[in-house]
Amino acid sequence: MSRSELASAVSAWLWRETGKRHDLDPHLLAKWERGAVRRPTAPYRAALRAVLGAASDADLGFADSAPEPPLPPAGPDPAEHGPPAGADYVESLRGAVRQFVRMDSSLGSGEVVDAVVRRFRDAQRVLASGRYRLGVERDLEVVTAELGEVAGWMLIDAQRHSEARAINAEALMLAQIAGDTSMQWFILSNQALGSTYSGRQREALRIAERFGEDARIPVRVRALFRLRAARALGHLGDGPGALRAFDRARSTFEDGVSDRDPAWAWWFDERELDGHAGSLHASLGRHAEALPLLSSAVDRAEGKERQRWALYIHRACLLDSALAAGTVVEAERAAVAVAPMLGQMNSARTENRLRRALSRTSRAPLPSTLADVLDHLRHRLPQR
Repeated sequence: MSRSELASAVSAWLWRETGKRHDLDPHLLAKWERGAVRRPTAPYRAALRAVLGAASDADLGFADSAPEPPLPPAGPDPAEHGPPAGADYVESLRGAVRQFVRMDSSLGSGEVVDAVVRRFRDAQRVLASGRYRLGVERDLEVVTAELGEVAGWMLIDAQRHSEARAINAEALMLAQIAGDTSMQWFILSNQALGSTYSGRQREALRIAERFGEDARIPVRVRALFRLRAARALGHLGDGPGALRAFDRARSTFEDGVSDRDPAWAWWFDERELDGHAGSLHASLGRHAEALPLLSSAVDRAEGKERQRWALYIHRACLLDSALAAGTVVEAERAAVAVAPMLGQMNSARTENRLRRALSRTSRAPLPSTLADVLDHLRHRLPQR
């Protein structure tokens, strides 16, 4: 079978199985064969196994890549059979949350989001069935709400906003029933960002302002909600208001941490703040101002395994703003850095930012080296 024939067969299999069009380029196949791309995304690997009759990725020659962490085992479903759920079942859900978060950080949401949603639904069925020991009821509600928060966040990153909104609402109700105020803040802060990205900026602003101005809420959480307000205002086109809101968010952030801050706020750091500051300036068309902030976010994320996804999106945003600002050297550096992450990470939000960056290249001729790297990115981006 020639490369062209294999590419057509893989694309046809993906169309039949997923209903999505994947126009696989024979040149990309050649890169897989040479090892220039060490590990294609999961849909392509599944299609190659089916078309070539391979039993595993190792049979396709992808064994040298770093192995993906195994999905947390679901175990027997107490809602359907077996003894009522107890402390062991609750602990298995806590372990699943930790593993899913690690996988999101190292692989991106696209590789695991559906598994997280299934696990959340499984836990919901246990609660709905009543097949659990009374002593674990609140703990089961708390961990199920946390699973919902993780699922909702990954769905936002996967650009599946209607599903994210529904799951966030269900998780929020569980957190309210359990009296887990901290998780309610987390879910609402995620939904505020999701609402901003999905065209519901006024809703995002209502959420952010309600909690960002509540003095009873810990300082670090208030800073996060004020950051969400700034992003919503930016998307509404209110540049002065957005920048004022961001200055307030940074000022609140600089008040420091306290023993009242929730454990989940560990990721809201200077890197996160710089990344959002850069993206805010970019959303207002201020790409030159965005560049140093996005570059700082990249520097702060590099070399940290827990922030691999963050590094991916910061590099994509940096490339977009560098091209928009016409900064060729910065654009080339960002393009070369982000290229190896394609095929290793799977994040629809990041890949949409890369598509936007690539759409800017038709406006003016580029130096040949940068043009070649961007063409390489264009061929490696997953088909929508």
